[in-house]
Amino acid sequence: MKKITPRDFRNAFLAVMKAEHDGFRTAAGFETKSYTYFLRSNIFPRIARHLGLLAWNKEYYALEVMFYEERGTDAFGKYSAYAKWLSVALEHANKPEKSHEQLNKLQMYNTPLKVLITYAAEGAESDALLKKYEAVIGESDLFDDVATLRQQLVILGTPSTFREWRFYAYESDGFVLMLPGSPAA
Repeated sequence: MKKITPRDFRNAFLAVMKAEHDGFRTAAGFETKSYTYFLRSNIFPRIARHLGLLAWNKEYYALEVMFYEERGTDAFGKYSAYAKWLSVALEHANKPEKSHEQLNKLQMYNTPLKVLITYAAEGAESDALLKKYEAVIGESDLFDDVATLRQQLVILGTPSTFREWRFYAYESDGFVLMLPGSPAA
């Protein structure tokens, strides 16, 4: 299984967003449903390919998007409607108010990386969200392995402009801002 780190995902995300700058800028003006469709059908599959993975961009066991390396097969060798394992579980929330529920859903998946993407202003709004996320993760970390084996990445975009992205990796003492070129995760 290919293990993707928060830094790997951040780098792939930034590379794809740079390459898709014009298309993304147009999509950011779409209504919510169309914007989400653009992400699922264009951005997320490109990020997966950049990571050497495939994207299952339809709902998968209530998960919005997941990246995988290999599909499962049935007893006759035919591909099944499931992946052998998930490398990345991803949820996207257009509005941050209930994004902690999406993060909680991610905790149900045993994957090497869980990613939540939402939008919040830098400062107090982002800080409050991250504290809420830390509480959700803390309550679900039964085996004390979230910071090491089942890593978490939160990507916060700037509301309305959707141009500036901040990346937070979960470490043993909470979320840490990943600075450009930082060794975090």
